Amino acid sequence: MSSILNFEFFNFQLSIFNIGTKIRNVIISAWLLAVCAGTVSAQSPNVLLITLDTTRADHIGCYGSKDAKTPNLDALAAKGALFEEARTSCPLTLPSHAALLTGKNTSTLNLRVNGLVLNEKFPLLQEAFKSRGCRTVAAVSSVVLEKTRGLSRGFDIYNDKMTMVPRGGGPPEERRAAETTDAALREMAAVKGPYFLWVHYYDPHYDYRPPSPFAENFQKTPYDGEIAYMDAEIGRLIRGLSDKGLLSNTLIVVAGDHGEGLMEHGERQHGIFLYEYALRVPLIMVFEGRIPAGSRVLEMVDLTDAAPTIRALAGLPASGSDGKDLSPLFSGKNQARDERHFYIETYHGYFNYGWAPLRGIIDDEYKFIDAPRPELYRYRVSEERNIYSEEPKTAARMRKILANYPAADEGEIKELENLLKDPSNAENIRHLMSLGYLSGGSVRPSQAGLIDPKDGIGIEEELRKAQEVRDSGKIEEAKQILTGIIKRNPANFPAFSILGSIYLGEGKLEEAKVCFMEQIRLKPHTDGGHLNLGTVYKKLGNLQLAEKEYRAALAVNPRMAEAAASLASLLSSQGRSKEAKEVLETALSNQTESADIYFQIGYVYATESDFDKARFSFTKCVSLDPMRHDALANLGHIAYRTGKTDEAITNFERAARISGRPEYYATLGSLYLNGKNDPAKAVFYYRKALAADPYGKMAGELRQMIAGLEAARAK
Repeated sequence: MSSILNFEFFNFQLSIFNIGTKIRNVIISAWLLAVCAGTVSAQSPNVLLITLDTTRADHIGCYGSKDAKTPNLDALAAKGALFEEARTSCPLTLPSHAALLTGKNTSTLNLRVNGLVLNEKFPLLQEAFKSRGCRTVAAVSSVVLEKTRGLSRGFDIYNDKMTMVPRGGGPPEERRAAETTDAALREMAAVKGPYFLWVHYYDPHYDYRPPSPFAENFQKTPYDGEIAYMDAEIGRLIRGLSDKGLLSNTLIVVAGDHGEGLMEHGERQHGIFLYEYALRVPLIMVFEGRIPAGSRVLEMVDLTDAAPTIRALAGLPASGSDGKDLSPLFSGKNQARDERHFYIETYHGYFNYGWAPLRGIIDDEYKFIDAPRPELYRYRVSEERNIYSEEPKTAARMRKILANYPAADEGEIKELENLLKDPSNAENIRHLMSLGYLSGGSVRPSQAGLIDPKDGIGIEEELRKAQEVRDSGKIEEAKQILTGIIKRNPANFPAFSILGSIYLGEGKLEEAKVCFMEQIRLKPHTDGGHLNLGTVYKKLGNLQLAEKEYRAALAVNPRMAEAAASLASLLSSQGRSKEAKEVLETALSNQTESADIYFQIGYVYATESDFDKARFSFTKCVSLDPMRHDALANLGHIAYRTGKTDEAITNFERAARISGRPEYYATLGSLYLNGKNDPAKAVFYYRKALAADPYGKMAGELRQMIAGLEAARAK
């Protein structure tokens, strides 16, 4: 009766990824507030850049919305310049932010959709401020902008820890504005000298879940409730910085990245079309003494203009940019619209559903969209009446301008050529070629016969419905919807992703395998498809193919924490600890710092009885993800093995509070019985273990332990 119930180290368990969820590794570094190097002029201004995700300009008070509750944004506009006609070239978060921070349009960057990585050859705005000696800090609110996507270069601190789990489950994908404001103010607490601070708010993104009281105040318009909540947090950010004395001599720039459809043209969210609700964004600049209060700039501008304007106002040298310096407009002169034209594009429908990409040109009067059925609008009048056939000369003129901007096909071919020529990629190329990976996908953006997004938009709504019914537990209905989508749109990548995940959750491994193999056929360059297929093979017992797919996922994305952890787990289970450690060390060298990676490192060291290194790794895992009960349990087991009973109890109690797992309660009972000689406490925890799983494999032994201890106490 005095034996400790057996407790095993917990190995890494792979989470299945839902539709639209790019495989991602949330990277949270332990930053030190070191002093920036360099000499800073006493006149060097601070820069506060606030970006508003998914925020339509026409849903903000200072842009004319009578129903908006945006007093803080309105107040900023009153103190500086509001740009009436600001637009993004691409209605997606990562490309739009990359354009803003580089001054380059998405065609130049060849950064077409979320989930890609910005090429290191493009300098970022914050790098210029860092080289000048400024402290550079960022706090972002979505994994779309996580550190691995390339926008973190030049930041001393890049806070990207997400906390909100999507409705369908999976890793956290975003965080609320309040947490982002807290993070920004916390990271700025020790800043004394000049700084560059970027704060990104994600709340208006679908689905709309504003907190109280905004949920109650905007019951019929939750999107506006999210904007109102975000506005309140912007006000708190401004007040917090002001209270710390950090807003004097500060250039404040507020910019939206793109808008939201709200069912205009049948689009609920964004990314499919290039209509005004998606492209027109808020842009406000405030700089006391340099930008006249209450200015309203009428000239059409683009987000690529932000970087050169910020540089000019901060006295930084100009750099190559697709945008232009807007500071001359603040003189109050030259307010007439000029003859500029702007490139616009979206490849979201192509990369996700295999539909035709959309590319176009917009000027002060016309918008041309090249599609299977081309579109031409006098967009200020209407985007409902397509005048393409009525004005062929205008369409031809704008198509000629469009030819100056490279399409994704051209950029991707060049990137592929560079990949093949780079000797440092030899090992990755070998893995990719072993899978036929470099042969390309089954659909190319330029090929004929692709679905026009105008015809496919209803399919996206069906896909959304499939997710909703799946999340509500109506699995069979979800499968029927997804099967119907695939019949009509066999290149619909997310449909296979969701369906494969459903089958995997049901244990229908052969069906799941077919779905994930089709994902890879459609997009050989997808890390998530290889990862999930590897999981299927592992469950089928084919460890050789599982290893191959995990390695393929890492070849595609060397910073993919889930793939590295899964591969290391597989190798460890085969007694290949040395190889497992090599995989994990490579991941860390690639700056793939995640809870999964540190858990797996701890597991490897624990199996080798190197408890000091195991304890460090599990502790690091918990610091990155405080909800990792398995890491806490392993810390508890290590503490017990090293004679630290109180520490073991503390860790198991934390693990049990998080998960409620019966084995944690049972272990606590045994620790109190054998380590603390406290039978009453032992019975308490044995009863909790039995209540958690009254018919489990431990139930019989637990009942015997409880009966024996209570009999002994009765004597």
